[in-house]
Amino acid sequence: MAHSVADICGWVALAGDYQTHPSVDHDQLADWAVIGGGFTGLAAARRIAELEPDARIVLLDGKRIGQGASGRNSGFAVANESPGHAALSTADGRADYAALNALDHAGVDELKHLVQRHKIECQWEDTGSIHAAADPRNFDKLHHHAQTFADMGMNATVMDEAALRKRLGTDHYKLGVLSTGGALVQPAALAKGLAGSLPDQVEIFENSPVLDLKSDGGGVVLTLRAANVRAAKVIVGVNAFMPRLGVYGDRVFPLALSASLTRQLTDAEEGAVSHAASWGVLSPQSLGATMRLTKDRRILIRNTAEYDPSGLNPSTLALRRKQHYQGLRKRFPWMADDAIEYTWSGNICISRNSKPIFENLSDKVFAAGCYNASGVSRGTVMGKLIVDLASGEPSGLLDNALSLRRPGWIPPRPFFDVGIRTRLAFERLKGRTEN
Repeated sequence: MAHSVADICGWVALAGDYQTHPSVDHDQLADWAVIGGGFTGLAAARRIAELEPDARIVLLDGKRIGQGASGRNSGFAVANESPGHAALSTADGRADYAALNALDHAGVDELKHLVQRHKIECQWEDTGSIHAAADPRNFDKLHHHAQTFADMGMNATVMDEAALRKRLGTDHYKLGVLSTGGALVQPAALAKGLAGSLPDQVEIFENSPVLDLKSDGGGVVLTLRAANVRAAKVIVGVNAFMPRLGVYGDRVFPLALSASLTRQLTDAEEGAVSHAASWGVLSPQSLGATMRLTKDRRILIRNTAEYDPSGLNPSTLALRRKQHYQGLRKRFPWMADDAIEYTWSGNICISRNSKPIFENLSDKVFAAGCYNASGVSRGTVMGKLIVDLASGEPSGLLDNALSLRRPGWIPPRPFFDVGIRTRLAFERLKGRTEN
């Protein structure tokens, strides 16, 4: 039996002490309530303050601000999403892909502006992402990536085995495609800095999960454990937890991902990776490994994903840690068996057709989420734009967001549970050479 592993997010631990905020313990009245303290909620609260500097804004999170999925992801501020899931053979598919690409670039630009303006220490690097494969059976996908990026006017460079070895410090990968425009970050430090730089009029409440919401007279009443919050308008930005609030339970679902982060590399290990500059690698194969060599000289791996709405228990997490180590050894055979310092899990929100949620649920409730693993940049821009929609602020970017098709319908449970677990098992089998 595997030993239990504590679910400690390395990013959160390394980000240092966070400012604490109170829980809601008595009824509150606000002009705006924002549900969710991740990248979407943080961007939404900031945008409301820009548009309505006299409004009372309440930002609610079920746990700690920025320590949920936003602080637990792999740290890619994606600008050029993998075209693997895009239906580029149709006009609608190409239009959706172009709209999402414009949104992602705007999200990266917004984050870069905020990082520079507020001097947020988050290991921000304007480093391109590399989609790379070890298995020749995935080379056609990479060539498709490169051609798609070129057709869309994006900068893309095909990298052969020698170029990858020199850039990454490992001879594991045989073909890759480098695309620029995005960034690599320490996601928990970024979320922490964004929360710490919010305008003073944003009142933050932590450990205050919203259990229900309903329109009531001239506003919306949010039911919490200890009290209620009444607001004139509400932004819902809880991503994978939207179905718990009765939002899109028939269109989106959570996937549990797990990742591990090593201790800092030793001098000898630095030599083994040829003192490579920090990098980020994505897989062209679903459920293939996501890898990073971080700015502070650690290696991150994420090579597992599963449908487990109840969350991963410590014993399961321990098994995933073993899988992470095996993935590390495939790329870095010299990796010591005690090199992993942190292992954790987190949820992403997925839709059947890889489309996000972005719409008004009523004239008072607006929702944005389901970023299909591109939440750093996309969550930031769509959190800002959902407030523009609620406030009647037109823009070309808002038109892009509104042009996207809605998430596709999914079957009810338990039929969906059987189907998604079967599909994931199939994808794991296909992706085993890349994890």
